[in-house]
Amino acid sequence: MRKRALIPGLVSALVLTLAFTSVTTASAGARRVQLLDDCDPASFDAALQNPNACVKDGGTTFDEFIGQLVSMGQAPAWRFAPGMLGLSAGGSIDAYNRGGEFHTFTEVAAFGGGCVQPLNQILGLSPVPECANAGVLFATTGVAPGGELEGAPLAAGTHRFECLIHPWMRTTVEVSG
Repeated sequence: MRKRALIPGLVSALVLTLAFTSVTTASAGARRVQLLDDCDPASFDAALQNPNACVKDGGTTFDEFIGQLVSMGQAPAWRFAPGMLGLSAGGSIDAYNRGGEFHTFTEVAAFGGGCVQPLNQILGLSPVPECANAGVLFATTGVAPGGELEGAPLAAGTHRFECLIHPWMRTTVEVSG
């Protein structure tokens, strides 16, 4: 009977250890971050007056998206996954856009608002200082739907990445020396 009682505890400990390890450590090399959203093409294209604002068949209408921003301060389906990860010095982050909208994967000194003023107004945020170079950053850290951005090697320390369009999309990377 004692052995049976130990098995669930051991399994739980192993699962927690593996989960913690996968979030907090990694060998040098490239790690992946997924850029996700759930835009409905018809409503996003119409609201943004752009026939290619959303190119994936998502289920969240533009009105629902705005409603989520107003009520929750974010649209939960718009996110970076994972939101936190670890990496050894010299490793890099590759960002893969699996959503239907354009996103940026931009390193910022501190999290804050993005470069799109109407979204900042809804969220009550001020743009991050990096928005002063928005044109360059959109060109160099932007990822089109289905696209990929290969990151440069990272030095030891804490690195923060944010979408400059949808500023609640964030990932923190802890790089060990």
